[in-house]
Amino acid sequence: MCYRNLRQLIPFACFAVFAMVASAAEPEVTKVRLNGLDLAIDEVTGSLVNIAYPSAGVILEARPDTASLLDVAYPVESFPALRLASRFSKATVTRGANELMIVWDSLGPSRTTVALPSGQVKARVGIRAADDGRSVIMTCRIENQSGAPVPQILFPDLVGLKPFDGVEGTKLRLARGVVEPFQEPLRPSEEGFYYYFQLGWKRYPAGGYYSENALRWLDYGSLRNGLSIFQKKWETEDRPDILTERREADPMSLRLVWEHRPTIAPGHAWESGEFWFTPHRGGWAKGIEVYRDYVRQVSPPREMPRRVREGLGFETLWMIEESEPDPARAFFKYSDIPRVAQDALAHGINVLDLWEVSSFAPPLPIPLRPELGTAEEFFQAVSKAHGMGVDVVPHLTIQPVPNAYAARYAAKSYPSNDDWTFHSELIPRFRPGYTKTGLLSLVDSGNDVWQGDVLSSLKAWIDRGVVSFSWDTFPTESEAGKKPALVALIEKIRSLARAKDPESTFIVESTSVGSLEHDGVVADATWNSVGYVDAGPITSVLRAPRANCNVMDSPLVAKKAFADDMYLNVIPNKADQPGGSALISEKSALAAALKEVAALRRQFLPFFVEGTFVGDSVLAQPTPAFVRGYQWHDKLLVIALNDRPEPRYLTLQSELDLWFPWKGQYRVEYYNSIGKLVETNEGEASLWQGTTRLLQPGELALFVIHR
Repeated sequence: MCYRNLRQLIPFACFAVFAMVASAAEPEVTKVRLNGLDLAIDEVTGSLVNIAYPSAGVILEARPDTASLLDVAYPVESFPALRLASRFSKATVTRGANELMIVWDSLGPSRTTVALPSGQVKARVGIRAADDGRSVIMTCRIENQSGAPVPQILFPDLVGLKPFDGVEGTKLRLARGVVEPFQEPLRPSEEGFYYYFQLGWKRYPAGGYYSENALRWLDYGSLRNGLSIFQKKWETEDRPDILTERREADPMSLRLVWEHRPTIAPGHAWESGEFWFTPHRGGWAKGIEVYRDYVRQVSPPREMPRRVREGLGFETLWMIEESEPDPARAFFKYSDIPRVAQDALAHGINVLDLWEVSSFAPPLPIPLRPELGTAEEFFQAVSKAHGMGVDVVPHLTIQPVPNAYAARYAAKSYPSNDDWTFHSELIPRFRPGYTKTGLLSLVDSGNDVWQGDVLSSLKAWIDRGVVSFSWDTFPTESEAGKKPALVALIEKIRSLARAKDPESTFIVESTSVGSLEHDGVVADATWNSVGYVDAGPITSVLRAPRANCNVMDSPLVAKKAFADDMYLNVIPNKADQPGGSALISEKSALAAALKEVAALRRQFLPFFVEGTFVGDSVLAQPTPAFVRGYQWHDKLLVIALNDRPEPRYLTLQSELDLWFPWKGQYRVEYYNSIGKLVETNEGEASLWQGTTRLLQPGELALFVIHR
């Protein structure tokens, strides 16, 4: 063979050798497509090494040595940080029709040099296509056949999530907040000292409306594509926290885990319930559809009071400061209630939530405050307001009780040194540390004596025409399989109230883990100490309770909350005084904004009360503005708000075929901020594009798109 021919063959020979080496090194994986979602499982460890979706591309990709699916804590005396995980284990992967089964006869340890307890921890994960034709279901069972407990479980444990729609576009959306994981700094600060344990992990605790992780659902994706994941365990008390991790060694990968904390004792087992993975085109509102269908199956929407269902919001009045003895220093007297009701109605508000009508954490039966007038004046004022169409809702703090009454109810926290005193002349104004008048103990919701006192106290008020209530701190924890005791009590109270007035209202402060799963049975709305938060998924899924947004004087916050169908809690204040110390009419800019959005809500009411909130998912791509959408049958309402400090034209795009069967034609009506029809046009392309006229800062524009 001549040298020239040999030289030509060398590259081919080298390529063949390289290909054989690469093939030998390539991990063996089981690949499966279930309802359009591509999954790859490492056949040795059983870990998840790849997730892909045709329109999104690769969503997750991990090496076998870093990939995971299941990870548990297994602390031993010599090494408390020991873990057992799929990536350290040998698995058996069995493939069936539209399903996979992964079995670990013994989960392997993270350290092989550590002495282990006797026995083994077994586990299996099932992965199957859901009958809905669009989701994939994962389940896990762990059997602790070892001599040591398992105190923490991470499942699903997704290692290697990628910014598949770019660093800016890929987001983690929780029920009450949006995280931009790849834009957040890896270190606490660019400069300065930090401890190593501050790196990497972030926790999103399960909770009520105060928590970002307020529902068992999340979405990982963008406006173009995503993956929604939820757990099917409605109204159980074992809500998992959500944890994320990014590492400096691989900053473009995200680890996302569900952390479960039931200790699996030796000889016991644990079941995860079903985790549903729903890939989707479009934004989070497309992925949440499966979860919403499930929620409405297990917790069907109930009839709501019309004033809450259709209303813009409520106004909170701080009648007088807590512990204030001087009647002359009251912000409002009982006799002022009709006057305030009239002012509220003029601004689209038809519910008044009254704080301090009785002393903070009073004894039972509930005494009215003499500084504000007589009991007769109070009940007459409530009657007059009702006659005007305004509901009056006393705000009650009666489950935390003063230490003096705690023994009667066997309060668990008695005696308490937790002082909740507040007054503008204290220094500081709240819990200064030197007062002892507000020492409160929390009563167990199931205490029979307390329940009887509450029921008789509120029945006395209901008999006199006060039929609606607002409940401060609404703890709804319960034993497995039992209705929360507080919910059962409120059902009795609401039954009495509805017999007097079918439109009676009940508002709660959502505080407990999983409370949004319990609260909607009895609560119409929330009163939580929150300003504007992006709680769109809650609005999209739950009809009750309506999530509140507190507005003191910001027209912009009022307009954002209106666009999000949040229940506005209007709390105007006098200078240096508590929220709720002023009339709405005393805040001219806020008053004008409330009148504007109240009129718009009435004009487009079917979208809010019968339609489905789809939030910013109505957009096909990001736009530098505040944009929200609603679907009602074959119509879309798109609300655009210029939330920047300079005038702007806004251009919006929406993929119409995501929202209704495409027929090739549509009509668009463009309305200005006072609801006037500005123009109408037609189109045929499935990608709608609309441009507003020049919007001033804080100005609204609305589009109605008819199929």
